[in-house]
Amino acid sequence: MRGLLIANKDTQARNRLAELFSADHYQVATTDSVANALEAIINKEIQVVVLDGQIDQHNMVRLVPLLKKCNRHLSIILISDELPLELMRRIRQEGIFYHALKTSGVEDSEEILTVVQRAFAKYEEVTAIGASRPKEKIMFNAKSLISTVAVMFLLASPAFAVDTAVTYSSGLLVLLFVGFCALIIVAQLVPAVLVLFGMTKAAAQSSRKTAAAKN
Repeated sequence: MRGLLIANKDTQARNRLAELFSADHYQVATTDSVANALEAIINKEIQVVVLDGQIDQHNMVRLVPLLKKCNRHLSIILISDELPLELMRRIRQEGIFYHALKTSGVEDSEEILTVVQRAFAKYEEVTAIGASRPKEKIMFNAKSLISTVAVMFLLASPAFAVDTAVTYSSGLLVLLFVGFCALIIVAQLVPAVLVLFGMTKAAAQSSRKTAAAKN
């Protein structure tokens, strides 16, 4: 369900905006204080906020990033009278979706309806991309693994190929690979050779002692 929050201190204006979306597929909530709806924003029950510029004008620059921290994909639509240019620039830098000026005509209602629809479309698009990224990452890792194994087989295959009629032309990587395998084999054989040498030496000493005792 599309969750829409209308935050406005003016009860009549708040109710008028809520009526615009009563016939659409929105779950509309109204409040005179954004703080009352923070839980719904954090739980992502609210995806779009229509915020009146007079609700907290002095702290608006801090309010917008606070709401974005609660839900980084949240779309904030600000409706206000003309604000100081510097204040408006700072608010836009904090990441509001749209800024609409207050009017009282039909065009104002149509503008808000259109902007809210676009805000929900953007929210759904961004969240859909975010949900697909883990799958894309898994596919990328799988492709990388397959490619790595294929390259290893391509590099290693000449080492096992036997053709006396062809001059040896394998690369340095193959030689290093074969050498590494030989080192592993030698490292495993050395302890066995030492044990065999010790057993042979002990047997020889035992034979000499036995022969000396008989003499």
